[in-house]
Amino acid sequence: MHRPANARLMKQLNRQSVLAAVRDRGPISRAELAALTGLSQPAVTAIVRDLLELGLVEEKGLGQSSGGRPPIMLLFNPAARFVIAACLEGERLWGGVADLSGALQAEEEVALPADGVHDPARALGDFLEGLVSRSGMDPQRLAAIAVGVPGIVHRRGTVSHAPSLGWWQEVPLRAVLHERFAVPVVVENDVNLMALGEYFQGAGQGVVNLALMHVSDGIGAGILIDGTLFRGAGDAAGEVGYLPLGPAGPRRPDDYGMFEQHYSARSLYRRIQLAGLGAGLDERRPIRQLRELAAREVPQARQLLDDALRHWSYAVASIACILNPELVLLAGDAVDCGEDGLAFVQRTVAELVPMAPEIRFASLGSRAALVGAVASALSLADENAYGITADQ
Repeated sequence: MHRPANARLMKQLNRQSVLAAVRDRGPISRAELAALTGLSQPAVTAIVRDLLELGLVEEKGLGQSSGGRPPIMLLFNPAARFVIAACLEGERLWGGVADLSGALQAEEEVALPADGVHDPARALGDFLEGLVSRSGMDPQRLAAIAVGVPGIVHRRGTVSHAPSLGWWQEVPLRAVLHERFAVPVVVENDVNLMALGEYFQGAGQGVVNLALMHVSDGIGAGILIDGTLFRGAGDAAGEVGYLPLGPAGPRRPDDYGMFEQHYSARSLYRRIQLAGLGAGLDERRPIRQLRELAAREVPQARQLLDDALRHWSYAVASIACILNPELVLLAGDAVDCGEDGLAFVQRTVAELVPMAPEIRFASLGSRAALVGAVASALSLADENAYGITADQ
């Protein structure tokens, strides 16, 4: 006979309340938990017993006596479960395994074939499976998965408009991963995860209204309003690569946006080559080398760099006028423009808008997305009580 759904829900909520209190306030006694959560002493005792059996809580030493026997103190055990965080790009895949404190226990990166025929979703699933296997973690202790991808990520966990992956129509990535791993899965735009990562551990700490503009093969932005990701009605907020910035021309539906067609790192590399400046150029760091050529007073290099900086400034100004963030972070290949380039963008934006935000470089580099993915996986695991149901 099944218990009423509301009884199961109440037990789950009570367990989550106790577990959150131990995690956030530990070491803490059972009596303190009862006072903090408003639950009865017997209810707290029963929940703690279950959590001890599950390994999510540990008994650690004795507390201060108030006249009787000193209480046994309780601590959260972050090693009881783990989460996986990963980021998928066109030819690169990297990720890590983290405990419930967010500490990474293992990290890996692999290159994907550039043949254009491999299945990125299958490659991602294989990578995650191998990552768990090589980490030595018990797969049964997996609590949640978070994955970042370049493209529009819809609330139902599908991905579309991802040129580097060849995904234009919606790909049900969350459903594919959930079916394979049978745990809660969050799929998020990779630049959104970068913004979260910088917010939690990087240059955006303490700033609840911020935007991050990432320049790489494409250009995208992650937006936080009141500390929460802003996605827009159609989940496409931050798709600044489609801004009408740059020379107008024909654009296929399955192509990059106008702005990123001309001012992404990939596009600037192509323009450098067309200008005859590409001898010995490193395709991986075109903006840094463009800056070095401009510093040597190569006229075409200076023109190309100034043109790129000016149009990046236009995008930042657009973000500032519409959202009025406190801070805009430049990330990805944009940091290779150097302090002089940053000053150029700051001056140009200040000349264009009535209230210019602070503009500075992101600080975590490529790790920002992984940090944001770990945070998202932990949040999802917390919402789902770390994979433990009320009947366990």
